[in-house]
Amino acid sequence: MRRCFVLLVALLAVAAGVTASPATAEGTPIGNIGDTLRVSFKGIVADVTVHDVLPVDPPPPGYIATGSPRWINQGGPWKAPITIHTIAAPNPYAMALAFTFSGVTPYADAYVSKHTDAPDSLEHALTNAPPGATVNGAVYWQVYRALVTNVVLLNPQTGEHLAQWNLWQPGAPLP
Repeated sequence: MRRCFVLLVALLAVAAGVTASPATAEGTPIGNIGDTLRVSFKGIVADVTVHDVLPVDPPPPGYIATGSPRWINQGGPWKAPITIHTIAAPNPYAMALAFTFSGVTPYADAYVSKHTDAPDSLEHALTNAPPGATVNGAVYWQVYRALVTNVVLLNPQTGEHLAQWNLWQPGAPLP
């Protein structure tokens, strides 16, 4: 009886392996800071460039420091200047809803972009980016534990990883 059960489990495992469909997700574009990456997501096609990651002093208007009480007074606001050229979009504000940028540390801390009233806020520039338009703006983060080594473009609704820019190369000393 035990042998029959083991044989049945083995046959089910083989059948599942044979009938499983292969993964169909395309690779996510990954580059270095300054590289222009082509991003495609649900009818949106855009060329995106992250230029740098810089500290900001003084904080932009509307900026409120957040974070753990243990870390809130350490670090401060940092920004990433970004250029997006819209190739295709279903409407002029589609990227404002579909794109968000996170700053990620080498220790897997992810800083979520902050809503600010800064005149150069990318969040506001993306509300009117029809196909053919090029918008420039900055994304702000409260950096308080470790410095950002990767900028990741995500879809905020699904969490899907759309693109990534690396500041730090493995093997190099940490910033």
